[in-house]
Amino acid sequence: MKPAGQGYRQLLLAAFACTATGAVAEDPFAPLATETRPLATRWQTDYRGALDLGLTYASTDTFMAGQYNGLQEQGATLLGNLDWRQFNGTESYWQVSLSDVGLDTRKGEIRWGLPGRLSVTIGFDSQLQVRNDSGMTPFRGSDTELILPAQWVTGQTTGEWTALADNLRQFDRELERNSWHLGLEAQLDEQWQLTSSLRYSTREGTGDVGAAIYVDAAAGDAVLLPAPIDHRTVDIDTTLAYSGTRLHLQGQLSWSEFDNRDRQLSWQNPFNSYGPDVSYPAGTGAVGLAPDNTHSSARLDGRYRFSRTLQLQFDARLALAEQDQEVLPYSVNPALEVQQGLPRERFDGEVTTGNLRAKLHWQATRKLKLELGYTLRDRDYDAPRDGYRYIPGDGGSQSRPELTVYNSTHDLRTQAIELAADYRLPLRSKLGLDYRFQEVTRENAATEETQEDRYTLNYRIQPWQSFRTTLELTWADRAADTYRWDQSYFALLDAALINDTPDSQRFINHPLLSQHYLANREQQQARLDFNYLPAPGWSFNLNLLLREDDFDKSELGLTESTFESLQISAGYAPHKSLYFSVHGGVDIYDAEQGGRAFRGGQEKNPFAVTSPLPQASDPSRNWRLASRDESLVLGGQLQWQPHEKLEFALDYRYVDTDSTQDFGQVAATDLNPANLPTVDTRLHQLDATGTWHWQEALSLRLNYRYYRYQSNDWAWRGVEADTIDKVLTFGQHNPNESAHYVGLSVLYRWQ
Repeated sequence: MKPAGQGYRQLLLAAFACTATGAVAEDPFAPLATETRPLATRWQTDYRGALDLGLTYASTDTFMAGQYNGLQEQGATLLGNLDWRQFNGTESYWQVSLSDVGLDTRKGEIRWGLPGRLSVTIGFDSQLQVRNDSGMTPFRGSDTELILPAQWVTGQTTGEWTALADNLRQFDRELERNSWHLGLEAQLDEQWQLTSSLRYSTREGTGDVGAAIYVDAAAGDAVLLPAPIDHRTVDIDTTLAYSGTRLHLQGQLSWSEFDNRDRQLSWQNPFNSYGPDVSYPAGTGAVGLAPDNTHSSARLDGRYRFSRTLQLQFDARLALAEQDQEVLPYSVNPALEVQQGLPRERFDGEVTTGNLRAKLHWQATRKLKLELGYTLRDRDYDAPRDGYRYIPGDGGSQSRPELTVYNSTHDLRTQAIELAADYRLPLRSKLGLDYRFQEVTRENAATEETQEDRYTLNYRIQPWQSFRTTLELTWADRAADTYRWDQSYFALLDAALINDTPDSQRFINHPLLSQHYLANREQQQARLDFNYLPAPGWSFNLNLLLREDDFDKSELGLTESTFESLQISAGYAPHKSLYFSVHGGVDIYDAEQGGRAFRGGQEKNPFAVTSPLPQASDPSRNWRLASRDESLVLGGQLQWQPHEKLEFALDYRYVDTDSTQDFGQVAATDLNPANLPTVDTRLHQLDATGTWHWQEALSLRLNYRYYRYQSNDWAWRGVEADTIDKVLTFGQHNPNESAHYVGLSVLYRWQ
C-alpha cells in the first residue's frame, strides 16, 4: 500500500514558477505541468498587447519546490511573457503568445485566422521535472551500458565493498519534455466543422529502475540504476463535426507512434555471489525498456433529439494497440549457456478495445425525468502464446524444460445497464433514484465473472435562495463466481511442471487470499453537500463523505476499508475591494488486510486438517495489518484593493499527512512482526503579492513565496548506499527544504 505522504507529494506539493503575468495567472509561482497550466485568457479586453518582464530570485537549490517550474536552482532568473494580437475586423486576425521565456518550462504559440471560418496554429511547449538528486551511484559508462570504476572492490555483500565510498558520484535526475504542434480549424459551412492537429514530442533525461541478478526467487543481488529516458512520440488526429437541428455528430480518427531510442539497460555486476561468469568483473545483467508501439482509434459520438422531451446520447470508440518489437535475448551475458532459443524473433501482438456508451433521456412529465443507459467495454488480445525457457536473473544457465513459462492473454468484457429517475418535489427539491447493474467477464483471472448491483438515492433541497443541501446514499453489492486460485498457475507454467506438482500446491497466491478487485464486496457510501449564504457577502460550504468497503468473503488479503472526508470553507466580502476566505479539510483512509506466513515444500499444503498442520494450513500463522493514512489541509486567502492603483493578495496553505501501518498479534511463536515507522510530511506555503498600477498602461508587481517541506519517510531515513547487504541503493535522503522566492515584474500594455 502506498503511504499517504507519497500521494500528496504528487498532488499538493508540485513546485512553482514566477510568471508575474498580470491577469493571466492568479498564482505568480504556478506549477507549469501540462495539467496545471492556466487557461488562455485575454489580458484586458481594451488592449491589443501586453509585455511582462520580470526577475525572480530563488534562495536555494530545490527539488520539491522546483519540481515542475524550472526554478530548481539558486539564483536569479530573467522571465518574460508576451501576448499580442491584431484583429482586422472581419478579414483576418493573428495572435502571438509566449510564457515563461527564460525558463525550461516555456511555452509559445502563433495563431492566424479568418473569423468564424479558419484558424491555423503553430506552437511549442517545454516542461521539466526534477526529482530527488541527493542520491549517488558508483556506475559510469554510457546511458544504456553501465560499468563500474576500474578500482572496484567486489564482495558478496555491500559491506565488503571497501572502495564504494570513494567511487560514489551524483547524477542528475531530470526529465525534459519538448513538444511542437500544428493545428487547423475550419468551419466548412454552417453545419460542418473540421479540426486537425499534429504533435511531435521528445522526452529525455534520467529516471531510475530496480534490477537484480539471481538464480531463484529466494534471494538476489539487487541494484538501483540510473535509467535512460529517450522517447519520441508522434500524435495525429482529425475530427469532423456536424451540428443540425436534431442531430449532432462528431467523428474522430487518431494515430500515435511511440519510439524508444533505447531497447535495454545493462549493468556490470558489483557482487561476486554466483561464480566467475556471473560475478564481477565478467558478470553483466540487463533489463528491457519500454517497447516501441503504435495506437490508432476511431470515435463517433453525438446526440439525437427525437422531440422536446426525448433525446439519445451515444459515444462509440474502437482502438487498436500494436507492438512488434524484436524480442531481447534471454540474457545479455554471453557466457551463460542457452540450449533452446527464443520461440520467435518479434512479439507481433495486438490489443483491440471497443467502448460504447448510450443514454436515453426522457422528460416524462413536468416533474419526472427518466434515463436509461448502457455501457460496453470489450478488450480482445491477439497475441501468440509461447513458452520461454528463460535464464533466471542473468545468474545461471537456462532453466530446465519443465520450468518453461508462458505469456497469457487477458481478454475482458464489461457490460452495464443503468436506470435513473428524478422527481421534483416542493420547496425546490428533487428526489432521485439510480440503479446500475454491471457484469465483468475476464480471461485468465482467478474470478471469471463478477456482477455488481449499485443503488443510489439522492435528495436535493433549496427552500431559500441562500440555502442548498444535497444528500446522497449508495449501497453496492459485488458478487463473484467461484474463486479459481489455481488459474494463474495453469496460465503461467508448463504442463510438465503442473503434472509433477501435487494438486494442493498448484497456486501462486494462497487459496484463501483473494484479490480485492475480484472478490465479493459490499459497499456503503454517504455524501452530504451543504451551501449557505447567511448574509450579504458571506458564504459557507461543507462537504462530507463516508465510504465503507466490506470484503465479507475474503479471509486473507484486503478484508475491509473505510474512507472519511470532511471539507469546510467560508468566505467574506464586505465590499468589492476586500475578500477573505478560509478552508480546511481532513481525509482518513483505514484498511485491514491479512496474510499467512509459510514456506514451500511440505509446508505449502493449504488444505490439511489433521495435526501436525503444515504452515500453509495453520491459521495460527495468520498476520493482520492495520494501515491508516491521514491528511490535514488548512489555508486562507486575502485580496485587498485599498486604492484604485494598489492591490494586495495573500495566500497561505498548510498540509500535514501521516501514514501508519501496525501489525496485530500473531499466535505462532516464531513470528514477531514489527510495526512499520510512521511516515510524516509537512508543508507550509505562503504567497504574498502586491501590484501598483503606476499608469493606465504600466503596472509593477512584487511577489514573494515561502516554501517549507519536511518528510521522515523510513524507507529513506538513514539508508545509505550500502545499508542493505544485498541491495545497492542511491542513499538519497528525505526532502527537508526551506526556500524563499522573490519576483519583481513590469507589465506594459498597448492598444
